[in-house]
Amino acid sequence: MKLGTFMMPLHPPEKSRTECFQEDVEYVLLAEALGFTEAWIGQHHTLAWEPIPSNDLFIAHILPLTSKIRLGTGVSIIPQHHPANIAIRLSMLDHLSKGRLNCGFGQGGVPTDWELFDLPDPQTQGLMTLEGIDMILKLWQTEVPFDFQGKFWRIRIQSPRQELGIGTILQPYQKPHPPIGMSIVRGDSRAAFMAGQRGYLPLSTNLIPDSTAAQHWQHYCRGAEAAAQPPPSRDLWRVSRSVYVGESKDEAWDHLMNGNVARSFEYLLGLLKSAKMLHLAKHDPAVPDEEVTPEYAIKHLCIMGNVKDCIRQLEEVWEVTGGFGTLLMTSKDWDDEAKWRRSMKLLAEEVVPALPTI
Repeated sequence: MKLGTFMMPLHPPEKSRTECFQEDVEYVLLAEALGFTEAWIGQHHTLAWEPIPSNDLFIAHILPLTSKIRLGTGVSIIPQHHPANIAIRLSMLDHLSKGRLNCGFGQGGVPTDWELFDLPDPQTQGLMTLEGIDMILKLWQTEVPFDFQGKFWRIRIQSPRQELGIGTILQPYQKPHPPIGMSIVRGDSRAAFMAGQRGYLPLSTNLIPDSTAAQHWQHYCRGAEAAAQPPPSRDLWRVSRSVYVGESKDEAWDHLMNGNVARSFEYLLGLLKSAKMLHLAKHDPAVPDEEVTPEYAIKHLCIMGNVKDCIRQLEEVWEVTGGFGTLLMTSKDWDDEAKWRRSMKLLAEEVVPALPTI
């Protein structure tokens, strides 16, 4: 099994933003040193707990400090940017990285972000996202002149001066384009179906039980079948999980409950509740909403304990899901830097090597 990471990232609002960004940089550098194969970086504009508003800038900063780890936008939020801007900026990152870039695309789910950019209702944003992805792919593979007419954008260059290089669109280093990932949350996700149709990398969130993640792969395969694609390899599938490898089950529980992990779950569960998506975190639909607390999330959504505990729990994830190619460790705030560094080292060197492989 390969090991990567998904960074929302998560930091308490009162923490210095400068300190947060430096910690995130050091986190990725440690991940590469430990052999993590990839890091996906999130993007939000109005969330104090998730303070990276420009993941492409963060990746550009990280690139010269690393040499092997693949870096991905997790995700580029299509309705909040013009598709041409996304296409050209990601093309430049792909060249700067010499092909170490992954591209995640998505809709975004933060109401204050929608308000900031004066965006329409979520259903319309979903249609914008689909159109924007298609526009980006066309820009990456079409020569001028062109005229792409959509419902939400018209993108065109009809009078280029090719002999002078006027009207040239920068295209990616990787051909035909960088690998594309889709973040998947709901069990009956349309994103999973579309990812299967198009052969994109499926990335299952860490905020759902294993049984829901298993549904993601089923919908992904249905999408591939609907598009007459060959049966996909589970090696493509990334499953995100919150993991803390401590000295013992008791020590791990104490650290997560009394540090910023519990606080971050209080925030995340509040975010899900405000979006009427709290049910997604439940291992049993019959669980009352008031029982879905940080303690509940740590108990049901986290992998924690000593090395043997974490191996056993991840083997259970494997059995329920049927297997996947890459475990994405979800980054947490380093409320105790030494403990989190030790956890990452044990995960990379003792836990993951003991897990099954595709």
